Amino acid sequence: MTISVSQAKARFLELVRRAENNEGAIVEKKGVPVAAVVPYREYARMRRIQSYLALRRLRRIAAGTGLTAEEIYRESRRELETRGTHEH
Repeated sequence: MTISVSQAKARFLELVRRAENNEGAIVEKKGVPVAAVVPYREYARMRRIQSYLALRRLRRIAAGTGLTAEEIYRESRRELETRGTHEH
């Protein structure tokens, strides 16, 4: 199903019901796809795949540094914690 933004706005509940029935919809603005309404399970699966691929890329990058995954994890946690204290 492909639907315009204005139609999606008017038929939002229908889009949610379609997602509940494992059906998706493409939302277009001026004929250009700008969004997709998908079942949450599908969205979560796509996010897991993205995370997995990001970890694989990181693993390839880290392989040449001699650092362990634990060292990278600790440093990234320290960096995130430092950012959190500087933002307030």
